[in-house]
Amino acid sequence: MKEPPLLPDEAKRQESLDRLEIVDTPAEERFDRITRLARTLFHVPTVLISLVDRDRQWFKSAQGLAAPETPRVISFCGHAIQEDAVFVVNDARRDRRFADNPLVTDSPHIRFYAGQPVRAPDGQRVGTLCLIDGRPRRLSPEARQGLRDLAALVESEMSFAALSETQLSLRARLDAAERKAAIDPVTRAWTRAMVVELLQRELSRSRRQKQPFALVMLDLDDFKKINDTYGHPAGDEVLRASADRMRSEVRPYDIVGRYGGEEFMILIQAHDGREMTAVAERIRAGVAEFPVATGAGEVRITASLGVAVYDANDDPDDAALIGAADRALYRAKSKGRNRVEFA
Repeated sequence: MKEPPLLPDEAKRQESLDRLEIVDTPAEERFDRITRLARTLFHVPTVLISLVDRDRQWFKSAQGLAAPETPRVISFCGHAIQEDAVFVVNDARRDRRFADNPLVTDSPHIRFYAGQPVRAPDGQRVGTLCLIDGRPRRLSPEARQGLRDLAALVESEMSFAALSETQLSLRARLDAAERKAAIDPVTRAWTRAMVVELLQRELSRSRRQKQPFALVMLDLDDFKKINDTYGHPAGDEVLRASADRMRSEVRPYDIVGRYGGEEFMILIQAHDGREMTAVAERIRAGVAEFPVATGAGEVRITASLGVAVYDANDDPDDAALIGAADRALYRAKSKGRNRVEFA
């Protein structure tokens, strides 16, 4: 196996990646829609937006791969960022650089790889948009151009921050190890501790700016039956897919966190009750829209939601707001599940 070499200007490249402040952030729909589109257009099972960090490649978006990162020394993307052009490996088993690579000999058993480097605004190559298949393949000139075009969209998205002010201020407080621990490894959402802190920060912001927001407590219906029937790996796939669907129905500045088990907390910035109701109903419908494809078969899933709206007149603390949303969630469950109830 040939390890990817460091770039001649590696220090500057790493500084450029660090300035983006994108590594170890929650998954975002604006990147996931690009990888979903690439998987459909190129008919491959796995598409990644991979950022090459000091000793790892970390995935900002991943379709078809559950791992959040892999070591840099075994990465294909570490080779891809050496040049500007698309880096293609038609059959890794027949390529001396990769034939004994653990990513080839073991899961995910890579045979085909195509990676287009993506650049930070200052021009440094910080990662790739890459296609992966377990079968040998070739990439046509037209497909190479298509991959370059989609990589340009990734670069455009990386050029600006879309997380809310609340999320960015919290992230700025964390060191590198804390940032990594702040993201739930299964759903790529904020962890419970982080989303509760974000709730407290949202409360402070709303008090200062006198702006309403909604706290949504969402619970996946009958999730224990899914684990019992299909197994815990399938349960994790359902959790991942459900979180992806939640993110696809909210705005980039809204906040999605895994509160515990199959329960999620979502913080929605909205101007009035009508808008909050529309977003909550959109989340519910999005989760239930179609079955989740898992290794154990298709699984149908629905969710119940309880919504509590911050009212400056009452000025509740975080515990009171969570309690109100939890009681509304209980009513949604008791009324038949797969519905939204307001506190």
